[in-house]
Amino acid sequence: MVWLFAPSDQKAEGRRLGLPLKMKVRFVSVRLPSGELEVLATSLLEEALYPTEEFLTVYHWRWGHETFHLMLKGRLEVENFSGRTVEAVRQDVQAAVLLANLESVLSEPTQAALTEQGTPQTQPLQVNRSNSYHALKFQVLDLLYREIPARQVIHQLMKLFQGSPVPVRPKRKVPRRRRPSFHRSYHFQRRIKKAVF
Repeated sequence: MVWLFAPSDQKAEGRRLGLPLKMKVRFVSVRLPSGELEVLATSLLEEALYPTEEFLTVYHWRWGHETFHLMLKGRLEVENFSGRTVEAVRQDVQAAVLLANLESVLSEPTQAALTEQGTPQTQPLQVNRSNSYHALKFQVLDLLYREIPARQVIHQLMKLFQGSPVPVRPKRKVPRRRRPSFHRSYHFQRRIKKAVF
């Protein structure tokens, strides 16, 4: 258990917002399946109510949320705001979440069809999310605004979603590079990363 204190240059803003200037946290260390030791900070202080060994399970439950936020920030570039006002930022975030939700709902039947087509001899296939977001980006106005029948737009989207599936390799683990060089990172951000905006 440790106390965390607000930095001196942020205390005035913390007081103005009515935020606490200190917080007691509990550090919990969990061993990942890879053998790495992960240290988590939590405000759940009572070890009897919240045993240390349960944190690894809870940590994995959050993984879907973590990857969703990563997708919003990376692929949909939710932080690439179209304006500087609170309203502009709110609208951009809501538009990104709407696009993500539409993609999830519309790609589910396509994913079911891809799963049905698979055989035990082949690797399972899944919808290529980069392509599905790009397809939806160009047809979202047709779906929500124009007078084209929604059924027709959805059918077109499903054909596009099904067009370039990617194989699922569940036991494949590629070692992650730690701290890429500035040049490698710049090259990735400018020329390789697929973003929808």
